[in-house]
Amino acid sequence: MLRHPWWVVIGALGMSAAAAWGIATRLTMDMTIESFMDNESGALATLEEYRDQFGRDDVFILLAEGDVFSADYLERLRALHREVAALDMDLPSLGERRSHRAEVEAASTDSAGADAPPEPAAADDAFGDFEDTTAGSDGGLEDAQEAWADESGGSIVDELVSLVNFRRTRGRTTEGPGGKKAVALEVGKFLEPWPQTDAERQALRAEALGDPKMVGQVVSADGHLSALIIRTEFMSPEDLERVADELAVIIGRHEAPGFHLSLSGLPELAASLNRRMQREIANLFVLAFSAQLLMMFFLFRHPVGIFGPLAVVGFAAVWTFGFMAFVGTPVTMLSNVLPAFIIAVGIGDSVHVQSVYRDARRRGRTNHEAIVSAVASTGKPVLFTTLTTMFGLLSLNYASMQAVNEMGTAGALGVVFALVNTLTILPVMLSWNRKGLLGAPPSGHHDLLDRFLDLCGSVSGRPITAPLGTPVDPRRRRMVLVVAFLLTAVAAVGVGRLRVWHNPLSWIPDGDPTKVAFETTDARMGGAASVQLLIRAKGELGMKDLELLRGLEALEARIRAYEDPVVPHLVGASLSLLDVVKETNRALHGGDQAFYRLPDTQAELSDILFLFENASPSELHRLASADLRTSQMSLRVRWLEATAYGPFTEAIDAAIIDTIGDRAEVKTTGAAYTLFATVSMLITDLLRSFAVAFAVITLLMVLLLGDVRLGLIAMVPNLLPIAYIMGFMGYASVPIDMSNLLIASIAIGLAVDDTIHLLHRYKVNLEQHGDVEEAIREALHHSGRAMTSTSLILAVGFFTYMGASLLSLQRFGYLIGLTALLALLMDLIFGPALIRTVYAREPEPTITPNLERPTDAPSPLQP
Repeated sequence: MLRHPWWVVIGALGMSAAAAWGIATRLTMDMTIESFMDNESGALATLEEYRDQFGRDDVFILLAEGDVFSADYLERLRALHREVAALDMDLPSLGERRSHRAEVEAASTDSAGADAPPEPAAADDAFGDFEDTTAGSDGGLEDAQEAWADESGGSIVDELVSLVNFRRTRGRTTEGPGGKKAVALEVGKFLEPWPQTDAERQALRAEALGDPKMVGQVVSADGHLSALIIRTEFMSPEDLERVADELAVIIGRHEAPGFHLSLSGLPELAASLNRRMQREIANLFVLAFSAQLLMMFFLFRHPVGIFGPLAVVGFAAVWTFGFMAFVGTPVTMLSNVLPAFIIAVGIGDSVHVQSVYRDARRRGRTNHEAIVSAVASTGKPVLFTTLTTMFGLLSLNYASMQAVNEMGTAGALGVVFALVNTLTILPVMLSWNRKGLLGAPPSGHHDLLDRFLDLCGSVSGRPITAPLGTPVDPRRRRMVLVVAFLLTAVAAVGVGRLRVWHNPLSWIPDGDPTKVAFETTDARMGGAASVQLLIRAKGELGMKDLELLRGLEALEARIRAYEDPVVPHLVGASLSLLDVVKETNRALHGGDQAFYRLPDTQAELSDILFLFENASPSELHRLASADLRTSQMSLRVRWLEATAYGPFTEAIDAAIIDTIGDRAEVKTTGAAYTLFATVSMLITDLLRSFAVAFAVITLLMVLLLGDVRLGLIAMVPNLLPIAYIMGFMGYASVPIDMSNLLIASIAIGLAVDDTIHLLHRYKVNLEQHGDVEEAIREALHHSGRAMTSTSLILAVGFFTYMGASLLSLQRFGYLIGLTALLALLMDLIFGPALIRTVYAREPEPTITPNLERPTDAPSPLQP
């Protein structure tokens, strides 16, 4: 590297340019909960089955606040409805699932044609003769579609429902030849014909507010808020974010006094988090970089000492994200911490190499000799810190979730990049230093870092500057162990208070438009989340089975009656095939509200579904498949943190067994269910992966140190920072969520790296001197400065995250900063005390030649 430095520089810049191009053109972000779902999981299979049949389960909810039934409001609502329905954008991923849906529907139709039972005879029924007509048409399917033509025209919106076009089913009695009366079924829109007078508008107000299917779905109970439910076509998360941005533009055009607009729904939440995350990570990277720059200037006071470690981690981070871009791995709520992780690992290794280099220069070595000495002295521990971190990250592949696997693979590659840069780019940059000591005091002088290390040595037993032969105060050693034990006991109580609590909405600051819209939707519009039931009938009649519908009616009642222990009225509006049957039954009985129920006979049910399908097939097929063997029930529920949905989903499962039995297969899916299932599985996955990582790291520590006892001892100061930081989270009411799930992994990565450097040096010195105290003193002197420098740089950089507006980034920043400091103190104070306790009566080993200790006549190849 030192002979051909410019080849190293050109290679690094070339790789960085290619990676930067990939990041700019191909890297994607996916902050949705689905990014964590396992491709082989039953939950994902059910969700995809639902989407294949009925479209997206997540919707935008556009809220319009004002005097809903005033003339001005309704005119504005109609104009807004039309523009949203006509939304047309050129999106690369638009409709990418449409062909799959068509194949599924075609297979379903073919299967229905071969196996479906014949239609029950409808000759004898309770309604006489029916006329198969749609209002204003001759009853044909073409006319039925024409009646809804003004809701289309754009390429983006798959379904749009508001007061303007909410389904309104009526019966109309007609007189045929010979005076024979017949009932015609009309399926129209709520605001058709358009109301012209105040009396008509007030009549519509009374009708809407008296309809439980409209209240909480498209209008609030007080009549001062309405909603547009926007289901888009299938597309990628980044294209869906562009749709959210376009909807914001439309809102800006239609916003007016007395017509206040806001946007909520899961796609908007994901888009809002994406926008904030991208903006804040970029800003925080600059802020953290600047803070670390200042800290390194304070520590090294030379351009090479400042920019060398930054180049190592900067190139490694860019290459990692470039790799993710080229292989199509999106950035998720989990992997957005990768830059922080790579910086933590890369800074540690590069600063260790640089600190040893600086000490060699301090002792009078030439620049070339100091570089070779530093790499030779730190090469083995740097390699092992990379291996332990890499295998720890690769253990994430034991998780069942694809996003976790991808995070582990990308992170492992990132730390390898950091190692390569530490051993190539850093030596080249150090070769450009000619005379500077990189901020180190001249030999024989002690600076602030030396005094800090001396203090740590004093606390654990003996100052590192004490003359050889100075006795160790055993009381201090015992006091350190007792204090560590007491702190661990206190932390254990805090860990018992720790809770899993995932709510991305809570990360957003109060007053943010998206958060306000979510809260408004929850409070006044039935809820911002949803649960979908996918119902597949088993009997010959399919969904035309009256007994099955009665079971679904009982199931719906049970679910809507559920009382959450914390949040009252958890379930808001619900929509299903039951609504079609009930409102059609009412319409065929002259609008009598007493007939808003299921019919009494199987024949009546068959006629009702036959009539409705002829009148409005598109409306029916939103709720059931073409062969009427599969249906759905959609439930609006209030937004809760993920784990709070657990009792609710259990209650649904129990209600399905009690009410449906073996008449149908009912599967639960949707945003709320997916959120709960994914977070629960993610916690289990990461705990299992952490256990595997801990076992692998312990084995590697034993191999590195060549001593089983020392390797096991090394893991104790690595676990204590994790226990302390988890205990702190418990006391401070900081929950475990997807933004800080990797705190434990990062903590053990930071602690292990420092421990490896310290104990490797201790082992080498012990073999050289045969004296435990001298080995500890030399280890603290050799590695302590680098460990302290690294921890300070990391802590200062991560503490800048507290300036973020997203609560998740604030928490992540101060937790990692505290972890870095705790890991340092454990290694510098508790580690030596523990070694003194275990090796107090260790016999002196055979002294071996000193291969790593400088001599009076140094050689360029001798560290």
